[in-house]
Amino acid sequence: MLIEQRTYQLKPGTLNEFLRVYQAEGLKIQSEALGNLIAYLKPETGDVNRVIHIWGFSSYEDRAQRRAALSGNPKWHEFLGKAGHMVTAQQVELLTGAPFSPIQ
Repeated sequence: MLIEQRTYQLKPGTLNEFLRVYQAEGLKIQSEALGNLIAYLKPETGDVNRVIHIWGFSSYEDRAQRRAALSGNPKWHEFLGKAGHMVTAQQVELLTGAPFSPIQ
C-alpha cells in the first residue's frame, strides 16, 4: 500500500472553520475520488494550526489517477474557493510500510 500523508498549515484561528467547511463540503468530494481515508487528524499540542490527513492507495498509478479525478472535479474547485484561503502551506509525503509494519 502507498500511504500519502498531507499536512496543511492553516492561518492562526481558522482551524475550526476549516474543519467545519471540510466536513460539510470537502470530505464527501475528496473521499469519493481518493477512496481510502485512513485518518484525518488535528494536533492537540505543539503547532495546533494544522491538519494532517492520511490516504491509502494500491499503487503510485492508483494515486495519480485518483488525484487527477479529484483535480478535475468542479465541485472540488468550489470547495477550494471556500477553504483554500485558510491554508498557508502544504507538505506531502508518500510512504510505504517497513517489512514489519501493520500497514503494507
